[in-house]
Amino acid sequence: MTATRSPAGIRYAFAVARDADVPFERVLAGTQWTENGVVAAGYRMDQDDEFVMTANLVRELGDPLAAGISVGSQFTVGDLGIWGYALLSSANAGEALALALAYATLSPTVFNPQSVQVGDVTIVVLRYEHLPVDVREYYAARDLSALPLLLRMSGLATAPLTVEVPFDGEQGERLRAALHPFDVETVANQYRFRIPTTALALRLPTADPITRAACARECERLVHTLEAAPTLSATVRSRFARSPEAMPSVEELAAELHMSTRTLRRQLDHEHTSYRELRNDVAHTLAVELLSVVGLSVNEVARRLGYSDTTAFSHAFRRWTGKPASDFRSSAQYRSESLSTRTRAFG
Repeated sequence: MTATRSPAGIRYAFAVARDADVPFERVLAGTQWTENGVVAAGYRMDQDDEFVMTANLVRELGDPLAAGISVGSQFTVGDLGIWGYALLSSANAGEALALALAYATLSPTVFNPQSVQVGDVTIVVLRYEHLPVDVREYYAARDLSALPLLLRMSGLATAPLTVEVPFDGEQGERLRAALHPFDVETVANQYRFRIPTTALALRLPTADPITRAACARECERLVHTLEAAPTLSATVRSRFARSPEAMPSVEELAAELHMSTRTLRRQLDHEHTSYRELRNDVAHTLAVELLSVVGLSVNEVARRLGYSDTTAFSHAFRRWTGKPASDFRSSAQYRSESLSTRTRAFG
């Protein structure tokens, strides 16, 4: 089971669906997820579920290119996490590119990038054969629309760079506009971009060898973590996120996981957490998102979290944040804090 590379991409796709008044039941049809569950999970899901969700969204909107451009153009540096900071702290564009390719699994792209040098030109091929056919156009548009951000971070914002895409006609023109000011060649055989090798020597103004080394070590650790089996706490958190309006009791959860309640508590304690802590954390995350981003009322958020009494939810929210839910919803300060927290978490 492969986890999505881009929680931020799913978050922005949800925003596009919401703006287009597409019901989330249709967006998530064919998966086990609910809107509440996806939000509570921090927009992290299995990649196969993401592909199903994306196919649904494309079918509902009827324009994969426009949807992909809309989502990809919203990516920010904060969405790239430690991988993005590693690029920023590299000594030059060549080092940034090498690091980006080495740790591409930590990036939001679904492409499999490969680099080759031909004469005095470095070519990065963006392979997509592993993607389902019905979502390729969407992901191509999404990830290519984020390319200007990545190139700016890699010190290549002013380099004479050329992007090649298989799109033609009106589609090609729309993608050319999204990739401005870079040159775009349409009707190509594959997705790739060409960079004069001399441009890779450009020094980055944000270069910091100490930060770069620390980021590279963290990237290496994260790659190994992704390859490891999920922890019990991650499994429990995912289970809570799937149905936050009806989270299982500790006894029901232990039965689902084929272990005794005592074993469940002991193993979670070994991971320095607990059933109650994980349950509260999922509920807290979802409540903050639904109040500050989706803009639901306190009563509606309480209902979505399974509270029959809004007062009980309000007391719980005050314990989690130190503030009433109503204040959190209306306060620009807490909206900003929520956004900052989610940007760090989605990297």
